[in-house]
Amino acid sequence: MWEFPGGKVEPGEAETDALIRECAEELAVRVEIGARVGRNVRMAHGRSVLKVYAARLLGGDQPQALEHEALRWLTADELDSVTWLPADAPIVAALRPLLTPTP
Repeated sequence: MWEFPGGKVEPGEAETDALIRECAEELAVRVEIGARVGRNVRMAHGRSVLKVYAARLLGGDQPQALEHEALRWLTADELDSVTWLPADAPIVAALRPLLTPTP
C-alpha cells in the first residue's frame, strides 16, 4: 500500500517543521512547505490526526527511498493507479486539482 511521506510531530515542534524533518529523514530532500491540502483525517485508532501539506523540492534534491521499499511520482491521472493506505485515501481527491495543469 502507498502513503504520503511524513510522520509524527515531536513535542514543541511546529507541524511544518516536522514535515521538513520527516522529508529529510525519509527521502533525503529539503523542502519548502506550502498550503494545507484537504481536511484533517482522524486516524483509525483515534489518537492522532493526519494533516497534509503541499511541498516543493529545493536545490535540485531528488527523493530517495530511505525508509520505504519504493517511491513514485504520480500525475493527477495516475493517483488512482495505486492502493493508498486508508488514512491517506481521503487526501487524494484534494490533491488532484493541485496536480492538474490549468489551461
